[in-house]
Amino acid sequence: MKRQRAYAPLLAVAATLFAAGDASAQTPATVPAPAAKAPPIAAPAVVRLSPTVQLAGQTLHLNGKGTRYRAVVRVYDIGLYATTKVSSLEQLAAAPGPKRLQLITLRELKGDMLGVAMVQGMQDNAPSGERIKLIPQMERLSRIFGAEPSAAAGTALTIDYVPGKGTAFYLNGEQKGEAVADPSYFIAVARIWLGNKPADATLKDALLGIEAKRAESGGG
Repeated sequence: MKRQRAYAPLLAVAATLFAAGDASAQTPATVPAPAAKAPPIAAPAVVRLSPTVQLAGQTLHLNGKGTRYRAVVRVYDIGLYATTKVSSLEQLAAAPGPKRLQLITLRELKGDMLGVAMVQGMQDNAPSGERIKLIPQMERLSRIFGAEPSAAAGTALTIDYVPGKGTAFYLNGEQKGEAVADPSYFIAVARIWLGNKPADATLKDALLGIEAKRAESGGG
């Protein structure tokens, strides 16, 4: 209970970064949301998200990319990499080889907010049977990013999964903490964006390449 009270102020702010919910609905009362339509949540991401990357001796392909908005403010670009094309969280879990989530911040973010936001996103999307199991790793994740004063605009946050080694977090190429060996941990983190209560549903579709498929087929 004390721990929850201590996190409460951070959770309220951090929820706007990763937690589920429509971006326009998160706009503060003093800043009215656009009346006509919501901002383009999945606008094209920056070119720093390369079409392919090398990880553990394998080539990963950019599965999808998009931009997370806070109201009309761009917060970060994000891309999902895998060895094969995936269109669901289940397919990502079953995909062989390493996997990567790559974020590029587009504004300065406080380190403690970043960590707590990721923890909140994991809590929102974790199946009820897994929440207790994830508590130690969620607290560890919060401590890792809580030790960072801030992440300046342009900071690269990389989340890598390598079979046999686990999931590791990097800020601008520097590993933060030890890798988590549990193979299911990467998927637990990926649920922040790809789960049933994603940070943004349109961004989820962009990462899974669903928007691209709609465009090719002429669908709405």
